[in-house]
Amino acid sequence: MPTTGIYEGFSLSHAAILDTTTGLDHVDGDIYGVEEASLDPDTDSFENHGDDAVLSTWDWLNFAKVTVKAGYIPFKLVQLLSGESITSSGASPNEYWSVNLWTDRSMNVQPRPMLIRIPSKDSAGLVRVHDFVLYKVQFSPIKFDGPTFKDGLKVNYEGKALLSTTDEKGAVLSGGFKAVGRMINHP
Repeated sequence: MPTTGIYEGFSLSHAAILDTTTGLDHVDGDIYGVEEASLDPDTDSFENHGDDAVLSTWDWLNFAKVTVKAGYIPFKLVQLLSGESITSSGASPNEYWSVNLWTDRSMNVQPRPMLIRIPSKDSAGLVRVHDFVLYKVQFSPIKFDGPTFKDGLKVNYEGKALLSTTDEKGAVLSGGFKAVGRMINHP
């Protein structure tokens, strides 16, 4: 049965930092235990006035704010997003992990492509996957919520998905335009 081209998404199954050469999930870039994510465009507009009326409007996109909240802290992901080195020693279960937090050199790291994945199905009920691929996300320093009673500690990854002339693999977008990313729905 062919798909209808009309899709719904439900829940959230995966978020990851993508490798800039392959476009696949970065080896250390899995955001484990994702609880919620959001993607919110920051837009603005100008109204051209004349003859006591609005004659036209101009709209533009500044960036899209991406936020991911998770319940786990993957040290290798913190290293990837901060540029700080991990120290580890010992053997499981007595292994020791340490990474510097919020240093002056970790505030403005290289932008990275990102994936947010949602289970999906079409209007006829065929199971699909819906992906948001963001080409260039400038991440902010990680933030923490909690810890709170019976809710634990949450870690927040936030960034600005910036307009880019290249896709997640570094290939130039055809047509000479800029984009924040793309939506893909696939089996």
